[in-house]
Amino acid sequence: MKLSLNWLSDHIELNQLRSNPTKISELLTILGLEVESLYNPAIALKEFLIGQVLEVKNHPNADRLKICKVDLGNKKYDVVCGASNVTENQKVVFAPIGSTIPSTGMVLKKKEIRGVMGEGMLCSEKELGIGDDYSGILELPKEAPIGKLYYEWANLSDYIFDIAITPNRGDCASVKGIAREIYASTIGNKLVEKSSHKIKGEFKSPVNWHIDLGKNTNHFVPYVKGRYFRGLKNVTSPEWLQRKLISIGLKPISALVDLTNYLTFDLGRPLHVFDAKKIQGDLTMRMARNKEKLLALDGNEYQLSDKNLIIADNKGPQSIAGVIGGMGSGCDFNTSEMFLESAVFDKSAVAFNGRSLNIISDARYRFERGLDPNSVDFGVNIMSRLVLDICGGEVSEEVWDGALNKKHVSINFRTSQLKRIGGIEIEIKSIVDILNKLGFLVLDKKKYLKVEVPPWRHDINEEVDLVEEIMRVHGYSNIPRNILETNVNNFSPSLNLHEYRARVVRDTLARRGLIETISFSFLSKKDARLFLGDFKMVEIDNPISQDLSVMRPSLIPNLINYLSKNKRNGLFNNGIFEVSSIFSGENPDNQIISATAIREGEIDPRHWSIEPRDVDIYDIKADALEVFMSLGVNVNNIKLKNNAPGWYHPGRSASFSIGKFLLGYFGELHPKLARHYEMKPVFFEIFPENIPSKNIEISKKDFISYNLMPIKRDFAFWVDKDVLSEDLVNKILQVGKNNDFLDIPKVSIFDVYEENSKKGKKSLALEVLIQPLNETLKDKQILEISNLIVNKLNKDFGAILRK
Repeated sequence: MKLSLNWLSDHIELNQLRSNPTKISELLTILGLEVESLYNPAIALKEFLIGQVLEVKNHPNADRLKICKVDLGNKKYDVVCGASNVTENQKVVFAPIGSTIPSTGMVLKKKEIRGVMGEGMLCSEKELGIGDDYSGILELPKEAPIGKLYYEWANLSDYIFDIAITPNRGDCASVKGIAREIYASTIGNKLVEKSSHKIKGEFKSPVNWHIDLGKNTNHFVPYVKGRYFRGLKNVTSPEWLQRKLISIGLKPISALVDLTNYLTFDLGRPLHVFDAKKIQGDLTMRMARNKEKLLALDGNEYQLSDKNLIIADNKGPQSIAGVIGGMGSGCDFNTSEMFLESAVFDKSAVAFNGRSLNIISDARYRFERGLDPNSVDFGVNIMSRLVLDICGGEVSEEVWDGALNKKHVSINFRTSQLKRIGGIEIEIKSIVDILNKLGFLVLDKKKYLKVEVPPWRHDINEEVDLVEEIMRVHGYSNIPRNILETNVNNFSPSLNLHEYRARVVRDTLARRGLIETISFSFLSKKDARLFLGDFKMVEIDNPISQDLSVMRPSLIPNLINYLSKNKRNGLFNNGIFEVSSIFSGENPDNQIISATAIREGEIDPRHWSIEPRDVDIYDIKADALEVFMSLGVNVNNIKLKNNAPGWYHPGRSASFSIGKFLLGYFGELHPKLARHYEMKPVFFEIFPENIPSKNIEISKKDFISYNLMPIKRDFAFWVDKDVLSEDLVNKILQVGKNNDFLDIPKVSIFDVYEENSKKGKKSLALEVLIQPLNETLKDKQILEISNLIVNKLNKDFGAILRK
């Protein structure tokens, strides 16, 4: 979330902090609100001027380009422009020759474009670094003064905070919420109390609210309120409002629309305005009917289902509740009568609307995280005052349906929990002060504090939450450091059986050259049907997106998609693997761990006598057997059967089993799927939890070494022809065994070479795998072991390193 220092000052008297935005940034990060960036846009915009387009002509040598005459007051410039929205008399932002474009860092130079000399550039929001819109140039209001520095007119000489809000802190998705956090953690700074006098209605609203939801959905909208405005004039927003929105990258549209955006960010209260003349009858909160459609304000038409919560009039849908309004009832500069909506929506209903229709909006962002339900009332009141002040007219009495839940969460807080959980002791007076400043109501009951949670804090439910609140405001840096007690005689395994198996499998596959991946636990229905056919799928009620709506029954679909995508992008990963959960049903016992590896394409053994070839099922079988051996399984006891699942090739696949225990499968991809993906991978699926425990012995060996990546070094030596290569290999392996900080588990010969000028000699090229044991090797250590290998072979065999 973005906010400016000036905007923040509307809600809190910052005093000395006003001149030290860096200190505010550090304070917020300490509180758990990470400031991702702090910048002043004016620094990058000091050379950009406000201009007016006097005329627009088609470029003689390019259909999509135009030549614009731009007036800067004291001089006129010719600009070659490709924006589709440039028109005559338009106020624009002009970048002169020599200026640096903020978004790209490009220095603007005078150059000829298709035969016409350009003398500057007209800029979009994206290019200016003040927004994300790059579809056209930034159009300024008519009153913008020609020739004036853009950043001065737009009041951009202000520090902008970009803050990462965690999903549980919806209360901080507003300037007021951020101000409350600063107030709670500082001394001497006061919150600014704003006027809250109620606006009295002058007539009865001709439009009323209705909530018409079924038994299973009646909690979706517990309360909605609104008012009718007439005789108003929707005008261009006043300068103060435009500047606030521009400072955080929002484009001013009109007063009515801008005010809803302003209150969304200022107070965290999303509102919606309907052009009252464009709606028919009353407005109703209801579930959509299947295949109802809505043309939304983003210009897209959405087909709805009976699971979508909407706002409708007698004609049909007018808004997707909590997410986006409809184009048909939207306000424009012709709006003279407006109806206002302010509501409480269920988080899951809004989340489903956004995810099922793939719509991201500022309103959805806040409703999903939880709002102050009281903001329904004060949001209507504040909006009413602002509309009357800016647009004039008169307002009706309030109309509503439903009721607010006035019940507050109350927690009996034992202050001793601070010491037990957080390791700190704070005076009760300080505890009460911290909680009060955060908005909690605290009553001292002597044995405990009765703490009433403010309605905007949906993340506070129990004592441990209050401990966290007090600790973060008190300061994590004030927590005393304590050394944990250790028992050196405790030799119990650090990993349980399942963790040990997963660790060994990962280590084994990584050593065999496969790359570990981590994928979602979900996949699309399309992929599920492709692999499972009519098999019953485990569908998710509230998926992240429609592409991730089914719990994965196998790791194969996601891994094939990853491998295919990498291949299309020119990344030829020969093999990848994953060790994670798969799901065959909804119950806990339907979830098991699968270790899955997949190989595809050419395998290069890097050996002088072997040609590169495509991978086959014997390669993947070897990988699987290596996994079994690493887990202590006697592979001679494994039986193969032709009963692999349907996504395997029916004649080139098999299952692994020991007695009645199914251990996994291996084989090629089914020909139908191979044609679909345009690739022929081989893969295995192993279920480590199915291996009988008697085959496993948990080692007490420190596992740190398994986490250190090995390195490879190549050596090429001239040796006598009668020297056996096996002797060189064994000597290098011996060097590793006599070392305390590394091991040499493998040495491979990949080339043999003879040269006429060196009669009686041959060249042997060896690849040495060096495995660190305790810590990552330093350059000096690698050089030492390399020199030790060279000197040892020279001494014992007369081997000379090739140059």
